[in-house]
Amino acid sequence: MRRRRAPRQGPGVTQRTPPTFSIPVTREEDRFACAAEGAQIARWAGLSERAQHELAIAIAELVSNAVRHGGGGSISIRAIRDEAPAGNGRWGVEVIVRDSGPGLDPRIALMEEVGPKSDRSPSSSNSARLVPRMPGQGLGVGLGAVHRLMSSVVIRSSPGVITEITAIKWK
Repeated sequence: MRRRRAPRQGPGVTQRTPPTFSIPVTREEDRFACAAEGAQIARWAGLSERAQHELAIAIAELVSNAVRHGGGGSISIRAIRDEAPAGNGRWGVEVIVRDSGPGLDPRIALMEEVGPKSDRSPSSSNSARLVPRMPGQGLGVGLGAVHRLMSSVVIRSSPGVITEITAIKWK
């Protein structure tokens, strides 16, 4: 008996919509399923195997933080396309994790930012864009790892109300 191959998917192949994944996260174990789904979406978006693994690690850390420090929350993962002229239509994966724990002050997270070319650009007092730094330059081990593994990380937080972390990994 011959096996039929699944239809080819990914950028350059016509598909109705890019893949998405959203679930509530309430247990530490949820990080494994979320990381696996994220890696599948990254594969669809054409990210390298290394980038898929980096994304999976970042997702696992974000979910673990939401459960451990925020009492649970939600995650949304989707393939996105950079339509900006400089983006050349590249594909990436966007991860949004939300929780309603004690919050994180992005200004404090950025206090240890170093170097003359700091590319942080707070859009408001409770939002900040982080750019890659060397290990040990703030954010702690877990969030620092997410920061280093992803192309961009944006933190929005209202302590006691909601913390939302949006992380993007580009191809």
